[in-house]
Amino acid sequence: MPHRIQFNSIHLFYEEGGTFTVDFKVINIKKRYILFVSPNQISQFHHPVTSKGRVMIFTEDFLCKGSIQSQFYGHAHLFNDPLTLPYFDLGDRFEEVSSLFDYIEKELARPYNEMQTMLLNNYLFNILLIAERVPVNTENKLDICGNKILVSKFKSLVNKNLHQQYGLNYYSEELNIGLRTLQNAFLKVENQTPKQWLINRMVLEIKRNLMYNGISISEIAYKLGFNEVTNFTKFFKSKTGVTPTQFRKSFQE
Repeated sequence: MPHRIQFNSIHLFYEEGGTFTVDFKVINIKKRYILFVSPNQISQFHHPVTSKGRVMIFTEDFLCKGSIQSQFYGHAHLFNDPLTLPYFDLGDRFEEVSSLFDYIEKELARPYNEMQTMLLNNYLFNILLIAERVPVNTENKLDICGNKILVSKFKSLVNKNLHQQYGLNYYSEELNIGLRTLQNAFLKVENQTPKQWLINRMVLEIKRNLMYNGISISEIAYKLGFNEVTNFTKFFKSKTGVTPTQFRKSFQE
């Protein structure tokens, strides 16, 4: 059954086989691949599962013990864009990452001491740094300045304030930049406008909520900042071609 992830998780696959869904994107599980799933994403393994792998879960608070880790978490492509799926071949870095998983497992089996948290944090941060550097897409490499950081900050703000229905002017003011600067940065990094990304992000959040029968259509609408259910329905249908009720029914079928 699909379920909403409450923590950050890292899946490391040793053998291929089967499929895995994250936010309605189906992936084929491949050998020596790594997958990052962030809080609030919807995930599900599909039977039969013939792959073998390991999974590590951690919280933002555990990782972000200092300014360097916090900056990394806020800017890395691994965590800030639920519209993309960080799933890729580790290549010649696989054995290195696998060894770090081993170190963490062995350390967790030892009696707790004051230095253990620091050591585990260090192992985890090294895994993330390695994964961020794997050249899956040169546009996704960590950049400590410029347009990529600006785009990451925008996405982070949107994820935290999605239910408020803020417009681009609000976010540009929060980032202390002009709207034109935000638009130009987004076009250079993402090849799309920030408005389009914001719309797609809202559509994804609506789809996530529609998966659960316990939440009514009206509850979802008000939860995500729509004043009227009719406006909510019109927005979703204009972007997907189906009503929220139709989407929910088709997904359940």
